[in-house]
Amino acid sequence: MAKLSRRLAAPLAAVLALPALALVSSQAPAQALTYDHLTPIQKRLLSGAASFALSGEQDSAARNRSRTASTFTRNSPSCSVVRGTNVKVNQNCVNLTDPDLLGRGQAQNETSIAQNPQAPRQVVASFNDYRRGDGQCSTAWSNDGGDSWNDSTVPMGFTRGTAFGGFAREYWQSGGDTSVAWDSRGNSYVSCQVFKRGRSVTEDLDQSSAFYVFRSTGTGGASWNFPGRPVSELNDVAGTGAALLDKQLMAVDNHPASKFRGTAST
Repeated sequence: MAKLSRRLAAPLAAVLALPALALVSSQAPAQALTYDHLTPIQKRLLSGAASFALSGEQDSAARNRSRTASTFTRNSPSCSVVRGTNVKVNQNCVNLTDPDLLGRGQAQNETSIAQNPQAPRQVVASFNDYRRGDGQCSTAWSNDGGDSWNDSTVPMGFTRGTAFGGFAREYWQSGGDTSVAWDSRGNSYVSCQVFKRGRSVTEDLDQSSAFYVFRSTGTGGASWNFPGRPVSELNDVAGTGAALLDKQLMAVDNHPASKFRGTAST
């Protein structure tokens, strides 16, 4: 009796009326069928799952998943991960910027770092990040004491617009000046300054600014709750440029016996 190669049994279950696919004689050793063995008609009839398996992408994807995601390529001289005893935290290497937009597309700067007092091998770092062009608040996290790092994104694109004319949202053009801290329950926090640039560079009058705190609830900095909670909000939608909220720092009371346990201040 003819039989299907075991490798193809599951993916081919979704294929209907596929002519002469993967059938081998019981008198001959089973041969692994590849995507290249199929005719053009068979390739068109093949389901996505079967095509994925036959093309070898499934094996490749499995290999990629098995790799440690929190490591960087170590064989690139221009983007070295380890320099002496120091480990590179951020994933940015070299940015090239057109002359008319100098000052954008820079490397990360103004860093902050904090260690979980309850689990010292958990570390969160933050920095001003220029990978999208203008500055934004970004973070990185490590579960192995800083030997390797992963990126994470602070959802700072917009916040509630209640303080800025009562609209549903206030969209922010830039941000930075981050600081990070941990509480005594394994949650981490990042403080982020956000602002609008006004008519000096855009058609938008708004020069509002604000401080927001984002919490990573039990994920060690891998993700951040949305939206940020306001610490201070300055409404300047008219674009007077009279003031800018700037250069905040944050601390969290992480002493288990403190009556202010878990309280953050900036």
